[in-house]
This record gives sequence, structure tokens and C-alpha cells, in this order.
Amino acid sequence: MPSRYSRLLPADWQDAYFQLVYYPTVASAGIANIYTATTRNHLYAKQGRPLANLYAKQAEELFEKDKRLTCYYNDTLANGKWKNMMSDIHIGYTQWSMPKQALLPSLQQVTLQDTPSLGICPEGCEATDYTDKLALPLFDALLDQTYYIDLFNRGKGNINFTATPSQTWIKVSQPSGTVKTETRLQVNIDWAAIGNGTHEACLTIKSGETNFPIGIRAVKGEAPDTKEAYFGNLSKTEFSIPAYLYNKNVPGKDAAWTELPDLGRGYACMGISPVTAPSAQPEEAPYLEYQILLPDTGTVSLCIGILPTQDVYPERGLRIAVAIDDEIPEVIDARQGFVDTFGEYNPANLAQSPNLKPLPKQDKTIKLTGSKQLRRNEVFDNLRMLTTKLHVKKAGMHRLKLYMIDPEIVLEQLVLYPDNRYPSYFGAPAVRHQ
Repeated sequence: MPSRYSRLLPADWQDAYFQLVYYPTVASAGIANIYTATTRNHLYAKQGRPLANLYAKQAEELFEKDKRLTCYYNDTLANGKWKNMMSDIHIGYTQWSMPKQALLPSLQQVTLQDTPSLGICPEGCEATDYTDKLALPLFDALLDQTYYIDLFNRGKGNINFTATPSQTWIKVSQPSGTVKTETRLQVNIDWAAIGNGTHEACLTIKSGETNFPIGIRAVKGEAPDTKEAYFGNLSKTEFSIPAYLYNKNVPGKDAAWTELPDLGRGYACMGISPVTAPSAQPEEAPYLEYQILLPDTGTVSLCIGILPTQDVYPERGLRIAVAIDDEIPEVIDARQGFVDTFGEYNPANLAQSPNLKPLPKQDKTIKLTGSKQLRRNEVFDNLRMLTTKLHVKKAGMHRLKLYMIDPEIVLEQLVLYPDNRYPSYFGAPAVRHQ
């Protein structure tokens, strides 16, 4: 099954192109899309959303395509030269060991109702009009978001709707219309029409004699008076900082933070140079500084994403330190969330060894860490989330500092105000204000 691109190559290059470029790319994407389609199928079926059937069909078609790719590799490519090269089962894993046969994950079908019926699902929610009170995520003037509301028809035929805001500062892309299968409304805020503060209103979707109110909350305030780039928001909602987007990189006595491009899940990470540098106390350690906006006083949760690192020097430890402004840095044990594969940190070993230290507890109330979630730990995620608290004494701009204590730590991202209502895998998309 050569692609149209391979046919542009000389004949004696085409098999190598399939092996080294086409198959790894297309087959890997197919597997990812199978599980994405399956996840959507399950969610939409739970909502009674007919789009579930489309994703079930997509998953089935991708499964069949994967079979054809594998058969071509094993039986046709180079006249069967690579027979059984791709015979390992690669679909249907439920544990580390290879499954006995390739199985498509279970799929669900939604049966259309005989008459049209409107379903509603706002962005960021699994809930629909049937299961919970509906609301859009919080709007923030500094971020100027646009959120969507999906309207879908659970039955046969067409259904009309109107979308009426309770306040004129709520802007909706389509105030009325007809839904045959699905329609997406875009909602944003006219910030010039409201003053500073927190504002509450609702957007009512009406179909026939039934009203569906959707909560709207918007926060507006004065933007910080600063010439430096910064991260943060006015609404005390989750925001992320890629480690390499620092404001200052201050070298220490024996080491410095350095950018490591193409490492991690984003553009780059920050590591220590030289990697053989000695450990340091904060006063002599290199540190990264980030300008952040924290709009209120009190305690703020901070997640520090580092690449998985072994406890290479148990007697010394594995540490990093964090501080806000000129506060005394807090040293954090970077083994939070450590996967103890060989069970070394058991009570018997800890009692006998002068070097081993008990593994620190991870804050399991923060869902971003992935703690106790299926297929989530530092190995699966290729990221270990450390958690700590910042104590904010004054609202406004602050300097967040990350200090090297031990040189093995590699920083990928920081997440403040981790959101348990809308937990994510990567953290909120990073927005850097200039």
C-alpha cells in the first residue's frame, strides 16, 4: 500500500520509504486516533449525543486500516522479505504485557429518538442539560477568551432554538437557528461594556417551551503596570509557565540553568550546566525568575513539572527550591510521585540503611498530578509533578524563583492555581502577556 509520495521516489527507494517514514508515521497516528475516537464515542454516548456513532465508525475504519498496513508490511513489502516483522500485537493493551489478540476497544451506539430533542454541552464540561446545571468557564478580561456551546439533536428531524443573553455585554455568535445534527455557538464578552469586578449573568437556550440557562461569569480589572513580560490572570484560575520562558536566568557559583531544546513535551526544558556541578544552598545556587500576576492574597498551589529523575545519590537527596519575591526559599524533595519500581523504599530497607530516606507524600488532592488515575504516573506522563504552596501577602506582580539545589533536576513547566474542576493533562495553555 505505497503512498502517492513514495511513487515519486526511485523504485529501489520505495520500500525503505515505507519502512522508515510512511509506516511509522501513519500507523502511530492511526493508533492515537483510534483511542481518541473511542474516548469521544464513550463521552458522547453518555450524553446521548448521536455524534458518538460517527466516532465509533471512525474507530472501526482506523482499526481496519491498521490491519491492512500490517498485512502489507508482513506479506507484500519487498515480496514478503519482512514476513512477521510487524506481528506483535499493538492494539488492545490493558496492562504492560502484550495482549493475546488485537481488539478494538468497546464502542457504543446511540439510537436516535423518534422526535427531535435538543441537547446542550458547554465547553469544558462532560455534563449536559440532562445531568447538571450548566455553566461556561470563567471569562477573564486579561485573557479575552471565547468559549463554545455545542447544541445537538438527539432525535430525527430538525429543531429550532434561540440563544438570549440576560445582559448586553454577552456576545453570542448565533442568536437563533435550526439544529439538524450539531451546531456550535461561540460566546465572548464585550469588555468595554462592563466595569471592573466580577459579573454574573446567564445565556438562555430555548427550544419549544423548554429553557436551558447557562451560567456566565466574567472578571475584569486593571492590567498590571509593567514593561516586563509576565504570566497570570485576574480570575485566580489555572495558568502555566513553560520553564524556558523566564525573565531572568541568574548563574550560581558553580553552575547555571541552560536551555535544552526539543526535550520534554513542549519546545524545551531547562537543565543544569555542568551536570557534574556540586549541590548548592540557595544563596549560591543558580535560579530562574518569572514575573507572575497573583490577583489576591492567601495560599496558592504550585505544581512544578520536572522530567523523571532517579534518586541517584540517596545520601545527599534530590532537591529543588522555590521562593516568591525575597522570601526564604523552600527546599522541595523532588522525589514526590517517584515510581519505586523495585520496592527499595520499604520499611525494612529504610530501617537498615543510613542513606535511604522515606519517599515524600504527593498532594493527591491536585488532579493535575495524575495521582491514582489510570495510566498516569511519571513513567506514562514522562513528567513528575512536584507540589507546594505559595503564601501571597500582597496582590499584584510577584517574582517566582526556582533554585537549583541538586544538579540532576530538569524543569519543564510550572502550573499555578491547578484547576480540579477542569483538570487537564498538559496544564492550561501558556499565555505570556507582553
